[in-house]
Amino acid sequence: MDTTQLTETVQQPFSWPTSQPPHPMNLTTASKMCTTLILKNPSIETAVTHFNTGFSSNDVIQVSANRHKYIVKIPRQPTTSPNAAATCKAEAMRTAWAARCGFGPQVLCIDPETGAFAMERLRGHTLTAADLVQQQRLPQIVRLLLRIHTAPPAKWMWRYDPMNSVTTMLEAVKRTHAIMAPTEVRLIEEIVSRTKEMVKEHPWVLCHNDFHSHNIFLQQPVAAGGYPEHLMAIDFEECDLGDPMWDLAYLIVNLELEHHPYRLADLYGTTSHERVRVGAYIPLALAHCATWAALRGGPWVQHYKELMERLDKLKPEREGP
Repeated sequence: MDTTQLTETVQQPFSWPTSQPPHPMNLTTASKMCTTLILKNPSIETAVTHFNTGFSSNDVIQVSANRHKYIVKIPRQPTTSPNAAATCKAEAMRTAWAARCGFGPQVLCIDPETGAFAMERLRGHTLTAADLVQQQRLPQIVRLLLRIHTAPPAKWMWRYDPMNSVTTMLEAVKRTHAIMAPTEVRLIEEIVSRTKEMVKEHPWVLCHNDFHSHNIFLQQPVAAGGYPEHLMAIDFEECDLGDPMWDLAYLIVNLELEHHPYRLADLYGTTSHERVRVGAYIPLALAHCATWAALRGGPWVQHYKELMERLDKLKPEREGP
């Protein structure tokens, strides 16, 4: 085999897959929402594009109208889920709550028929995991997470249990005969059981429950002399009551710091009891991400394999407090 062939066989690191373009019906609905519900003028011309990276249960569409830009999230079409509209409305409620708390984008309107909602277009971009670590933004991230955890929750919020979430996805993997081997299924079942033994009680506070780099937005100033750049959170679909140490462990795994978890734990100011929960959640966070990727298959298979390799390398004896 020559060097050219050898290079071609080397597996490239996983990169976030691109999403399919939205159905034309969704592009039309997004455009109408922004002109009729926000601008109150259906005759205004719009430019409509979509974000083709990342993964969301909804289409994410940008609408430019009257020199303003908006983001519309709308259930994918055609949808087979009878709860798609209700789920999208629920995310709109959580996003609006986050905006009132000061760490999420403003919700401008909700379409009662589809559940779609339009938000202000934040100026800036999401950051990769490497950016967050290399650009020394870890203290900023932790401050953002603390703002979420100390915000007042809404009375209608549910309790989010990551162990139940992993178990539900694992049952779906078994039913669909996904790529996960029986030994890997057993490993994840053991991790869920072990986590339940280690985490028997914790406070229930407002949590993001999907806190990773793709859901952290670097908002930049509109003009010189404006507000300084700062971090915001996005995608509040899972935002409910939970254990704040799950958010922290999930972020640690996203930043690939599972072998040095207390770097972030120290910045957060964790107690000894909280550090035990962080350590317990780290394998579960890897298992959560791996099961999610296995269930979706296709372009996520490589991500699944990389996560399982990291889980296999995770030793029981980790860095101590």
